[in-house]
Amino acid sequence: MLKKLRRRFMTIWMTIITVVLVFFFIMITGILFLRITATVQSTLRNYSSENYASKSFEVGAGDQSSENYAIDPGSICVVSINESGTRAIVDSGHGWMDEEILVNSISYVMKEDSAFGIILKYNLFYYKTNISSGSRIAFADASPYYAYLTDALVYDGVIFLVILLGLFFATSKLSTLFLKPVEKAWAQQQNFIADASHELKTPLTVILANSNILLSHSGDTIEEQKKWIESTNEEAAHMKDLVDKMLFLAKSENMKNTKVFSEVPISDLTKKLILQFEPVAFEAGVTIADEIEKNVIIRADSTAVNQIIHILIDNAVKYAGLGGTVTVRLYRKKDNVFLVTKNTGSPIPPEDLPHIFERFYRSDKARTFGSGYGLGLAICKSLAESQHATIGVVSDEEHGTEFTVRFQKQKTEKTAV
Repeated sequence: MLKKLRRRFMTIWMTIITVVLVFFFIMITGILFLRITATVQSTLRNYSSENYASKSFEVGAGDQSSENYAIDPGSICVVSINESGTRAIVDSGHGWMDEEILVNSISYVMKEDSAFGIILKYNLFYYKTNISSGSRIAFADASPYYAYLTDALVYDGVIFLVILLGLFFATSKLSTLFLKPVEKAWAQQQNFIADASHELKTPLTVILANSNILLSHSGDTIEEQKKWIESTNEEAAHMKDLVDKMLFLAKSENMKNTKVFSEVPISDLTKKLILQFEPVAFEAGVTIADEIEKNVIIRADSTAVNQIIHILIDNAVKYAGLGGTVTVRLYRKKDNVFLVTKNTGSPIPPEDLPHIFERFYRSDKARTFGSGYGLGLAICKSLAESQHATIGVVSDEEHGTEFTVRFQKQKTEKTAV
């Protein structure tokens, strides 16, 4: 799929680039042709003007040798036609034309209404000017101009192909770069489906096995088969818990695009949740300490903030270890509000830290929330991002494990107690 998407991206992009380059190529060629034509026209206009004069030779008078009637490439020949029709070569220093070609060319031009044009048969530009004594026509060989235009087209064509080739390789590299997020998202989706399927497979297997046992003992009472019914109920509860967490994670992803924020008294909310976890911590042999700055208010979604604090405290209590300590801190620093949970216990291995917020991530000592599905911290990160907050973790043997959520650019308020 990704290869097909990459090919489609390159095809569309290269088509757009090619169309744009061809447009510019045609435009540059057209401009060059118009400039050449304008230059030739201006030059011939000057030669055919009445002010231009040189030694004149009457056409057909036999006062020029035959070789002088051959026009040199790029040469200009100027002729004058008086009112009686007598034709004479005015220019003696810019080349000559074959007399038959010259006569035919003059006849052609005199029949044309336009002052400037080209005689395709002889490959000649011409410009005709009416003067006081008749008409004056300047001819120019078009070959060098066409040669110049051809060279320019070849040169521009080579540049066009080089640019197109360079852009092709650049597009190939860029397509790989641009599709990396898509590739990553696709891989994450595949992993998510595989992990979710794996997590659901075990309870489903147990439920089916229990159902088969119950069906094979259809004559027994409920009391006699109670343990299989309770096992089925427990596995079904686990499945429901997993599905609920998956749905909550999907919902939290969508919350990133919503901005229904209100003032949340995060100091009071954190205190309230710490009190709720006191019994749980007591049963686990864990002590909870807090350093909560009073009257801190942030603009956020209260449900999301509540869930973030709940996940982090629950995670800290579970992994603090027997006789361990959990410290919850909340404080302001400039325009930011920091929520920190720190616990003792076994640290998170360094190789696991970069992946700790990934869905269904597994390691021997990795922190997970709830029944160990590996979704709690993924949910926590997603919720933090939905509140324009960041979350990070540091963990080592000496200092323990510390999660920090930073609510950025908050306008906090402090009221009198």
